[in-house]
Amino acid sequence: MKKKLSWKIRMLAALILCLAGAAGASLIQSDFGRVQVKEISFQTNAGLYTGYLFVPENATAETPAPAIVASHGYLNNREMQDINYVELARRGYVVFAQNAYKHGDSSLVDMDGASEIQVTTGGMTDAVEYLSGLNFVDASRIGVTGHSMGGGFADATAAYYTSLEREALMAGKTAEEAKAQNKVAASFIVGNYPMTLAAGADTSGQSGYLCDLGVNLGKYDEFCTMLGYRGYELTDHDITRSLIAVQTGQKVEGPVEEGEYFVNQENRYQLVIYSPGEFHAMNHFSPASAGNAITFFEQTLGAPKPLPASNQLWWLKEAFNLIGLIGFFAFVVPFAEMLLALPYFSGLRAKETLCLPDLTGGKKTGYVIGNVINGVICAVLLMPAILVGFGLLVNPFWPQDTTGGIGVWSVASAAVSLIVLRILSGSFKGRGTSFGTAIKKKQAGKTIVLALAVTAGVFALVFAADYFFQTDFRIWSFDIRVFDSSKILVMLKYLPFFLIFYLVNSVCVNQNCFQGWSERRQILVSVAFNMLAPLLFILVTYVPVLFTGAITWANFSNPLLAMGGALIPILAIPFVPILGIAAYFDIKLQKLTGTVWLGGLVNALWVTAVTVANTSFSYPY
Repeated sequence: MKKKLSWKIRMLAALILCLAGAAGASLIQSDFGRVQVKEISFQTNAGLYTGYLFVPENATAETPAPAIVASHGYLNNREMQDINYVELARRGYVVFAQNAYKHGDSSLVDMDGASEIQVTTGGMTDAVEYLSGLNFVDASRIGVTGHSMGGGFADATAAYYTSLEREALMAGKTAEEAKAQNKVAASFIVGNYPMTLAAGADTSGQSGYLCDLGVNLGKYDEFCTMLGYRGYELTDHDITRSLIAVQTGQKVEGPVEEGEYFVNQENRYQLVIYSPGEFHAMNHFSPASAGNAITFFEQTLGAPKPLPASNQLWWLKEAFNLIGLIGFFAFVVPFAEMLLALPYFSGLRAKETLCLPDLTGGKKTGYVIGNVINGVICAVLLMPAILVGFGLLVNPFWPQDTTGGIGVWSVASAAVSLIVLRILSGSFKGRGTSFGTAIKKKQAGKTIVLALAVTAGVFALVFAADYFFQTDFRIWSFDIRVFDSSKILVMLKYLPFFLIFYLVNSVCVNQNCFQGWSERRQILVSVAFNMLAPLLFILVTYVPVLFTGAITWANFSNPLLAMGGALIPILAIPFVPILGIAAYFDIKLQKLTGTVWLGGLVNALWVTAVTVANTSFSYPY
């Protein structure tokens, strides 16, 4: 038998992974020390506004550089723009990656003090004004970009500054004076579309935005049906031909060539349309979209340090972030073992692990069918449960937009799992020992303390990475990030939803311990069944794209279902790895303690913390 590594060696290895991941990601985002990364936070009349400022070494008072504001989408935060801030900063642009109001560390908008444009741009205009006042920024070359909701911010920002310039002209200002009012030279809209501009009646080119404009919208974007067409139709649709006419005055017949720059012959502003073969969430994890942004800003603002669009390193930062993420999760079990070696917790150690008789014949078939049915039902419940939560559980007590919906789905899934477990296992009465739920009162209290200690210890690694390296642990949209103290109370409000699910889930997972099964087999089977529900939902959503060019929910005429069908699959993606990791922890921690409680509590705590830290909110904390 292969000898198991000690907890000391495994914990050291996890710490090394965390350190390597954080340090490596920091090196890439700082362009190996050539870009200074600053945490920015200031009060505006709308509230607290925060973000990252990237200042390359070429940006000085003597040689001011062009600057770009980059915004994340709905339910995200500034780190989701690493694809842009890494590539643009290493090309010499000053970059401000914002936390839009009501996202990340920025506050809810103060409606009494805020202007309408601060609301409609999520604070992007605040960033533009901030950048224009920095002596190392060329105020005549400021660009904006954003993904999804952030793309809407970039659209609204371009429209706003265009209106300022036109209003100044109408007030009798000179062209130079009017131009000084317009602080946006280029706007690159990703995962969104300037529908208001495209729907304009004036196709002479006289009413378009007074800046260069780019659009990057995927062929399979889930939200296109909300705009009235399928994504793959973008380059051969009347709305795009109308956009070209309104912005440039050019009349185009037939399909538009992707990446072709159209120029307004009167004011010389440019327009380009990109349509990569991507889903919505792929835009901020794509060499194609990154290359399109690089090309657009090189064409419109000019890069102080130009590099080919194919020369990209953002993926390397994501790779280091992933290494840190692996270290984060690898730390949990050996850290729990270390704490269990302390006298206070040592009584929680299990002397043996009870397993069920091996599966044979009909029992094996029933076991597989029962777990598959459980996954299918939970997948079916995913959209209605989240929509119910979104409709009923967004209020001053539960202030976040989607966490309540995920909580409702969690409770509904727990109920389904209990029913399936009852059918598969028979009566629950007197089965506390076999289910792993039997625990003495004193042990229960210590288990709660241990779960809190484990969770606090592992999240200390995230805070250390943020403090020393200004990075977090992540891959794509699965992000472990820091949070401020105000979110702790919010976590406690949502914790009951996740406690119900993860305690029930821990019971169910640990029923996969059968005599004759190796631990590896138990883990693989448990992880697969645990991930089944969100994975099925994602497959049902996206597989039809292969045949129809659009997701399943694109055919729904009901706006709520269409919007839910576009948004909820994106929410479900991180829950595939989350539920797989939870199953792994359930098994490992149950073998340490002999009960399901530590695994269920630890999973509920870390998942609640991750969910609450990474979304938007509609009421103040």
